[in-house]
Parts: sequence; structure tokens; C-alpha cells
Amino acid sequence: MTARYDWTINQGETSQLTVTRFGSDGVTPADFTGTFRGSAKNKYGGTEYLAIESSDVAISGGGDDHIITITLSATKTAAIPAGKYVYDLENLHSDSLTVTRVLEGTLYVKPEVTT
Repeated sequence: MTARYDWTINQGETSQLTVTRFGSDGVTPADFTGTFRGSAKNKYGGTEYLAIESSDVAISGGGDDHIITITLSATKTAAIPAGKYVYDLENLHSDSLTVTRVLEGTLYVKPEVTT
């Protein structure tokens, strides 16, 4: 099941989103393997304004590996026009056949005034 997290970022500022994910039973930590990819678009199927790469994602939590941290650099956030977007993050499992959407939500980008 995909977790929904709305995320507000300041344009031109480093931003992090940290989420703890559990399995369908709500108790067992989710175990992530493989790589990640994601994007933010102005609407479903619209123009992509942000590509979330595997290098932007860190997985932690000991042997369970169930804590996801996405870090967007100040350079990345400065390149996104202020506005409202939809985003998601997918886990491409190490078997290269399975893809699971692990996060989705609305991304709000507040404008930078001082440059």
C-alpha cells in the first residue's frame, strides 16, 4: 500500500522528507532493496518539474531498512517553479522485475524572495 505524504518545500533551500514505512500488517518494517526513482509533475501525466534520483534517497533503520529519507539540494529546489505538484517515489526491486510505489502526495513549492 502506498503511503501518502504531502510535502512543502522552500524554493532554493535544501529540503528533506523522512518517512518510516511498515508492511501491510502495520507492524513489520518494510524492507527496501534495489534502487529508487520518482518525479514531481504539475498534474497527473503533466510536465515533469523534478526528477528524484536514487542518489537523492537514503534508506536506514538497521536490519529492517524501513526509513526513507529524500533529500533535495538547494540547486534542485531552486529549479522548480513555485506552485503545487503531485509526486511519487517508486522502489525498483533488485530482481529488476518488481516496481512498488512507496510514497505519493502533493508537493508545495513556496517561492524564494531573496536570491
